[in-house]
Amino acid sequence: YGRAEKVVIGSILTLITLLTIAGNCLVVISVCFVKKLRQPSNYLIVSLALADLSVAVAVMPFVSVTDLIGGKWIFGHFFCNVFIAMDVMCCTASIMTLCVISIDRYLGITRPLTYPVRQNGKCMAKMILSVWLLSASITLPPLFGWAKNVNDDKVCLISQDFGYTIYSTAVAFYIPMSVMLFMYYQIYKAARK
Repeated sequence: YGRAEKVVIGSILTLITLLTIAGNCLVVISVCFVKKLRQPSNYLIVSLALADLSVAVAVMPFVSVTDLIGGKWIFGHFFCNVFIAMDVMCCTASIMTLCVISIDRYLGITRPLTYPVRQNGKCMAKMILSVWLLSASITLPPLFGWAKNVNDDKVCLISQDFGYTIYSTAVAFYIPMSVMLFMYYQIYKAARK
């Protein structure tokens, strides 16, 4: 990039990062301090906001800097592993939370009488914990050896191991996407009745 392009791109990326941080902080603060919003189903929204906030703080700035300096990773090998772990875990937690939200909405619409009793704070806490543990299960294998490491001092890439790639994309993307599509289709069918 030329100097002018770097300034424009850097400004846009910085603005997006700051808006992402501010927006997700507002969501968390709203649910915490507005009594009407403190209901179990909104705990999922807080989990989603925290996952997205973590991406904005721990991932987006480093991607922006790396892109602006021509794609070279300048933050070292150790931080590359931390960066990838945060990226994978938080993005996976975000996707998984969206999946759980779709299930929660489906249950709320199709079982309006039993939903409030079953979906209490304890149940939501277990669902959120499950989301983050599953996200960690996708993040940790490359850190403990299931990796085909191509990183050097100038490159920071996620594991290129074929088996890990299949596992991580299936669990972090394809399965949640399938569940969400199915749930929202069921909601659509229920709404048409």
